Amino acid sequence: MKTLTFIGANGFIGKSFLDAFNRGLLEKFNIKKINLISRDINDLKKIQISKKISLIKGDISKLKFLPISDYIIYAAENAEIKTKKNFEKIIKGSKNSIDNFCKIVKKQKKTKILYISSGIVHKSKNKNYNIKSPLEAYTAIKIYSESEIKKLSKFKLKTSIARCFTFIGMWLPRKSKYAIGNFIDDVIKNKSILIKKKNKVIRSYMYADDMISWLTTICIKSKIKTTIYDVGSDYKIEIEQLAKLFSHLFNKKIKFKKLNYNAKKIDRYLPNLKRTKEKLKLKINYKLKDAILITIKRINEKIR
Repeated sequence: MKTLTFIGANGFIGKSFLDAFNRGLLEKFNIKKINLISRDINDLKKIQISKKISLIKGDISKLKFLPISDYIIYAAENAEIKTKKNFEKIIKGSKNSIDNFCKIVKKQKKTKILYISSGIVHKSKNKNYNIKSPLEAYTAIKIYSESEIKKLSKFKLKTSIARCFTFIGMWLPRKSKYAIGNFIDDVIKNKSILIKKKNKVIRSYMYADDMISWLTTICIKSKIKTTIYDVGSDYKIEIEQLAKLFSHLFNKKIKFKKLNYNAKKIDRYLPNLKRTKEKLKLKINYKLKDAILITIKRINEKIR
């Protein structure tokens, strides 16, 4: 029987893990108990909680110990950095959190650790950390945290890093910067699909259940020498084509809102899955169309 502790459980990935555990998707990994640590556990309480689930309210930057676990997944950083006023505070808070985590986790010599990073690290060109935007601030946090996780190898701790890209699932925020979340919200509210775009945008979307399987496998396969894996789908799609897919599936009209549109500029954000697939023999089980249909169906069932 294995135990998994998830730090920063109130986000999309944490909620997806709790949901997957409730549906028995972690049984194949022999994970029989999970601990969820978050500063705000109120939203987690709205999801089914059993005796095999422990909700722990706490700030990772201040905790003095962690539950004894076979696996730990760290995802305690906030991707929603909105204003420059918050840069210094958020970066400092994130550094304090990962520093304290690395300090207290050293006591658990047999625990395998997975750090949830972001694919945005691949695109980083800001070597001097001259932070001018929320994206640069978020990237700087991820780069720093990755470096601290790698240092744990000095203490013979087994670690991995997952650079995550874009996903779809019922716990994805529907009122944020994520286009697919906005499209899902439009369908749920029976509205036209609204596209806001400044340029051509190319993305890929992995379904949450595949994401859970991949992240758990990566964590279990952690070694003393930290390995970095990309996590996401290799089926790429342009945002306008994604909107048309939603329109076709749910019989919705499409509305365009182009903001100073630049047809020559392409925003491409896609994973390189060669290492992940070859080393871990992982595969994608859910096609995008099926992932969309399942997500909408599950959200509607929850609303009812």
